[in-house]
Amino acid sequence: MTEEIFDVVMQSTGSFRADFDEFLRARPPEGNFELGSDLWVGGLPHGIRSNLVFDACSPAGYNFNPVRQYGCRYAICRRVQPRQSDHYEWDSDGWLLRVLFLSRLIRPTTIGTNLSAKLYFRDGELQMIVPGPTSGFGTNAWVVEDSKWRDWLSVTEFEQLRDAIPKYFLSPPDRVRQARKHIDHAFHTFYLDQRCASVVTGFEGLLKTSPYKSTKQFAARAPRLADRVGLELTEEESIALYDDRSAFVHGTQVSFTDVNDELIVQYNRFEQVLRRSLLQASTDSSFAALFSSDQSVEDAFGK
Repeated sequence: MTEEIFDVVMQSTGSFRADFDEFLRARPPEGNFELGSDLWVGGLPHGIRSNLVFDACSPAGYNFNPVRQYGCRYAICRRVQPRQSDHYEWDSDGWLLRVLFLSRLIRPTTIGTNLSAKLYFRDGELQMIVPGPTSGFGTNAWVVEDSKWRDWLSVTEFEQLRDAIPKYFLSPPDRVRQARKHIDHAFHTFYLDQRCASVVTGFEGLLKTSPYKSTKQFAARAPRLADRVGLELTEEESIALYDDRSAFVHGTQVSFTDVNDELIVQYNRFEQVLRRSLLQASTDSSFAALFSSDQSVEDAFGK
């Protein structure tokens, strides 16, 4: 008998309305796309139906069988060795979580462990599905965008992900590690005021070198970091975002109830700079070295 175990996580089609022109311009992979050894994006192992996994990830209820209104765009799948994995724990070595994090640095989507599972096969036949961590904070991922957001990675973006996976630093400079923690919190946070606080704190994790004149440091260094990664921010925009963040964390009510297009664009410009910076700092040792000490930060981004 041949026994096989796979960890999978699925990208659903239910969070955003796919724009057809965007789908034609930036298609997701057709068929299975290899991301590494025993790791791919595409269909589920042995061609099993996605509804089986969706059902396993959802509360069963009682005499409750509504028609599902979404499908599976693709799944990220990894074959795991039974003797090198906790038999029932999904992604026991954290490998798929790192892949998901890297994918969000490249392009944020709503893929999360809320649709994750461990699949068990014997001689190619499905025997059991054990749901992964499908509820609680950190299981859902959110995106700050309008209803036409492209909620998938294109082939080109998956090629970028494939190339980044083997370069990912498990032990980067402390500044990079702290900033990754804060942007990961933002990815899993629904409310925009909290996301802004996490993104600003992520910038500070990379760039702040003194407890004094925090706004000045942020306003001067965030635009310089943006320029390093081929993007643009202004000092005025940086001051405005820092003031909003400070009001929130110090207990002043900041209203983000009117989430208009301008606010979405402004927030995403900062998030994109932080995402691109952390992607490079997580895969490029020379760039990561810029954040190795207070002195290296001041040399690269000003005092």
